[in-house]
Amino acid sequence: MLKVDFVNMAIMVVNLLVLLIALRIFLFKPVQNIIAKRQEEADKQIREAQESKSEAEELKTKYEQTLTDAENEKKQVLSEARKTADAEYHKIIEDAQKTADQVKADACAEAEEQKAQIIRKAEKEIADMVVEAAVKVVGEKSGAKADDALYNKFLGKAGDEV
Repeated sequence: MLKVDFVNMAIMVVNLLVLLIALRIFLFKPVQNIIAKRQEEADKQIREAQESKSEAEELKTKYEQTLTDAENEKKQVLSEARKTADAEYHKIIEDAQKTADQVKADACAEAEEQKAQIIRKAEKEIADMVVEAAVKVVGEKSGAKADDALYNKFLGKAGDEV
């Protein structure tokens, strides 16, 4: 049977305490150190991941801002190009209209000048025919037949000349 005596009990308690101290020194402390190192490493990786995430978000924000700025600049350049093209279009139209008006005015002036020359030439020819007819009338005998003949001759020449 089992005897329980005080000395055995004390030795067992001392053995148990020595075992606990040995376990604590050789097992628990190294395990706790390993766990602490792993925790530090995990915390470090989490911090680095958060920093990377914040940097990525910052870069994304900068990219979006750059994209927005580029879009705005594109719109501005297109707007300015449209304004410039529109101004150039109106300038070309205005110049063409001025040129057309000038050509029209020159053509009208030239037509009036030609008309005036034709009228002057016709007046001169008519005057020459009248003088010629007057010379013939004075040189020939006068009378109704002579006047009729001269009139018909004048109309014939006037119709041929004009």
